[in-house]
Amino acid sequence: MPENQQIIEPLAKFHAQVYRNGRIAIPKNERDYFGIDQHDIVELIIRKIENGQIKGRGWFIAQLTVRGVLTIPLGLRKELDISDGDFVEVLLIGFIRIEDVVGERGLKIMRALRANDYRIISDEDEKRLLAMVAKGAYNMLFIAG
Repeated sequence: MPENQQIIEPLAKFHAQVYRNGRIAIPKNERDYFGIDQHDIVELIIRKIENGQIKGRGWFIAQLTVRGVLTIPLGLRKELDISDGDFVEVLLIGFIRIEDVVGERGLKIMRALRANDYRIISDEDEKRLLAMVAKGAYNMLFIAG
């Protein structure tokens, strides 16, 4: 190999079984090592392997859900002929901690959305919220405040 040529490695490489609807999981030890958690966004290369040979590869980004689960896009699964039960090779090439992008307040809002958060409010709560809207001061304080 020439002196100026470097070997480029992904952050992590692992094999995953494809579950229902194209779901795979990033192993816990990889998530722990990089500090990747639910809601974070990962950038991946996925390889379809048959008989020890790479038959196709694709790139995508995905948002993690509980236990590091993400979904391979349907179009990519179709183009690479990836079916439920198949094993794929996964290269983690990047990630973004969602909290770094949206901040703690944004993360609270995202958690509330995923949890289908709601509240029963009183007449006074409703008046206060509507008054804030009228003043242009309402910004999801009930959730993130």
